[in-house]
Amino acid sequence: MANRRTKCTVESYTVTPFVTTEKRPFEFCGKAIINIWLTRTFTDGKKERAKLVINIYPHFMTDGASTFWPVSLLVPQWRKGDDDYNAAPTAHDVLYILKGIVEGEHEPVKLIREEVDDILRGMWRCWGMSRFVAGCADKGVEIFAGGKNHWGNDGYNVRRYVSAKWETIG
Repeated sequence: MANRRTKCTVESYTVTPFVTTEKRPFEFCGKAIINIWLTRTFTDGKKERAKLVINIYPHFMTDGASTFWPVSLLVPQWRKGDDDYNAAPTAHDVLYILKGIVEGEHEPVKLIREEVDDILRGMWRCWGMSRFVAGCADKGVEIFAGGKNHWGNDGYNVRRYVSAKWETIG
């Protein structure tokens, strides 16, 4: 099958409280941690279970979900007080800034852009977003943020305020 690629399936995630400014871009005023448990399925069918730990430090900025009206009625840019929802676009922004390259146990782990998009969709599914809405949001990301201009873009110059580590399970 010509369309096969490595995929990430989010099993669950946790997030420490976010303390951010009230307006977009949302600037973090305290440290936050996002822990994501996932399974990575390679094109040959092999699977790897892992925990992805994303550390966010004060001064990191995110746009939240880059959605526009009327899509923002279904997928808000930011849900005040709902750190579980906000964790998905925040993790997505972090991983895009890092171009999917995260610290591994022995060498860096390189996630492709589609895997990072899988993580966004999977986190929102775990949050409770319907498969339909999460799928539409994923298509929007593919259309509007899928280009080379977004992958690796650190427009806010905040790369130094994040770190990400891949921990293989089992």
